Amino acid sequence: MFIAITMNHLRAVKAWADAHQAQATLDLSSFVLEVKARNRYYRLFPQFLAEVQGRMSHVTTLSAQATAFIGWRPYQPLTLSWSSDKLVFKEAVARAGLLTPAHWLAVEQAQADFVLKRSVGSFGYQLAGPYQSGRPLPGGVPTAMTAPDARGRLYAEAFVQGQNLKVWFWAGRPVHAQCQPYAVVQGDGRRTVLALLTQRLEDSGQAWSTYSEREAVVSSLAYQDVALDTVLSPGQAVWLDYRYGRSFSQAATTEAEDNAWPRLGTAVQAQIEQAGTWLAQEVAQELKAPVLCSMDGVLDRDGQVWWLELNSNPICPPTAYFAMLASLFGTAPEAPAGAFSRTVRAPRRSAARSSPDVAPGPAAAIVPALERPSPPAASVGVENPLP
Repeated sequence: MFIAITMNHLRAVKAWADAHQAQATLDLSSFVLEVKARNRYYRLFPQFLAEVQGRMSHVTTLSAQATAFIGWRPYQPLTLSWSSDKLVFKEAVARAGLLTPAHWLAVEQAQADFVLKRSVGSFGYQLAGPYQSGRPLPGGVPTAMTAPDARGRLYAEAFVQGQNLKVWFWAGRPVHAQCQPYAVVQGDGRRTVLALLTQRLEDSGQAWSTYSEREAVVSSLAYQDVALDTVLSPGQAVWLDYRYGRSFSQAATTEAEDNAWPRLGTAVQAQIEQAGTWLAQEVAQELKAPVLCSMDGVLDRDGQVWWLELNSNPICPPTAYFAMLASLFGTAPEAPAGAFSRTVRAPRRSAARSSPDVAPGPAAAIVPALERPSPPAASVGVENPLP
């Protein structure tokens, strides 16, 4: 995708350096980038996406397991006191008057449709569900959620449907946003859901037989009372996964495709900016220097943003460099000309046979025919505050 294409990072930094008569030197032995301008110099440290023991993680060296370069920052990886535990983050968000879905520390206490989470974890791995309220969990709580090596605390969180929202902030200023609708398939009255899903995966270069997250797809379908062998009526739509990053389609390769910020509308932007102001104040209590953070949330059908978690060491989108370098060198935070490619790297193959993606924005929230109603118990704050 756009944010993980190395050339996009190089192009952005070069455009800034050309515009401000700066010198940028890359040390290939460490991938550290040294930038000099206006009688100042800084070292920017790299981060890579790697697959370790079958799961994705962020690492700081170009190892054999690295699959993508994901940007530079002017500091080594750091952890904020409330970025490593989702429940601590949710409590802080609630105190600030921002929206976060209700949660319950005991599954049987759930008062709305919910997902199961561990309070420590990322990349959507420590998740299960969604589940309909009032129904027993099929097979009980998944063993992966209660395994001895599972980190953090188990809790149920009200399932707020909408679009997955991820926003990057530099010093509390929004610098990039992704807004992803759930991937869907539409029935034709002939093929099963499995056949439609298999085609969708093939269009994105994957195969159902080897797809590592089949359990999440089956759970998402079961929530909608749909099975893999169900034949959908013509035009009937079901969604395949509710988690961020599971689009089952060719990822966007340009800034204009990937960065949803200009398309979110003023009301949603205002909510994000409010969260950014709060975030900057919270970070300032621990660090005196600006940092890059990302916040994950859900944009519901009414245009409300519900915040879920924070990442203090996220991918650095190429759009973030201009605010970052402005802080370091005192330059303008706007992107200079030529900072981004306008050429799509590869044609999208995702889907005319299944269902096209919906453009970001509040009005585009996925509402397929079998969607469950939004949970009434999702509310400001948490149901069981931590002691």
